[in-house]
Amino acid sequence: MLFEDELPEPILHDNHRPARPAVLGRAKRERASPMGITEQRQQLVLGELRRDGRVNVKDLAKRLGISTETVRRDLRDLEMQGHARRVYGGAVTDRKEADQPFDDRMRVSPRDKARIAQAALSLIEDGMTIFVDTGTTTLALARLLAGRRVRMFTNSVAIASLAAADPNAQVEVFGGFLKPDYKGLYGHRTLQGIREHVYDLAVMGIVTVHLQHGFMDIGQEEAALRRAAVERAGRSVILADTSKFGRLGSVRTFALGDIHTLVTNAPPPPDFAAAFQQSNVDVRHA
Repeated sequence: MLFEDELPEPILHDNHRPARPAVLGRAKRERASPMGITEQRQQLVLGELRRDGRVNVKDLAKRLGISTETVRRDLRDLEMQGHARRVYGGAVTDRKEADQPFDDRMRVSPRDKARIAQAALSLIEDGMTIFVDTGTTTLALARLLAGRRVRMFTNSVAIASLAAADPNAQVEVFGGFLKPDYKGLYGHRTLQGIREHVYDLAVMGIVTVHLQHGFMDIGQEEAALRRAAVERAGRSVILADTSKFGRLGSVRTFALGDIHTLVTNAPPPPDFAAAFQQSNVDVRHA
């Protein structure tokens, strides 16, 4: 008995093409269906890439119940289609980031942010003067500094609100115009205030970390503020979880080597680790 996929090739006579068989083989049936299993799986992976900007091979294999080799083939296909760029351990998308409201960002990876804050805490000594910018990870660090003998300057309304509950807090908030989605203050008054002081540390968040373009932001105001803080600080520190690696922002704020220390939640991908090592950046991870 011959199966459908084993039907013999028809013999052609007088350049006439025979009618197509009424029954399609298994491969042809899959092509004829609205979406095959492989395409469905790749759409799931693409959805995660668009949402998070990065996917991990081992995590996908475990959650989808498939082999890591199958995941790598899917990522290779998505790369060939222009949807992804493969990196060590997974893939990223070079889509440009968009603004997200502060409260929405608070719900993203809170444990990783807490671990980063804990790892950054060792950089701060009593008696220091520090600048801390607005952000969800920097807010996690500010919580850990409650009760510490540290003089803090900030443009963060959220950090100011946190400090208001501590009668011993030494916190100065720079003026400026309020950006509610950032819960922060920006503008020429903010920059002027930053430049009037000198800091032992400038501790900042960042929107993305790109191998070619460096540390990136979305808005010019955020980038200008961070540059001003670094100019006045003895040591600059960026807090960034690994989901930000490989993404593309709109504004190049710093080259990778412009920062003294990067604190993250896990070892960076090898290509980033090599670039940081070459630039003499102190990389610390939780």
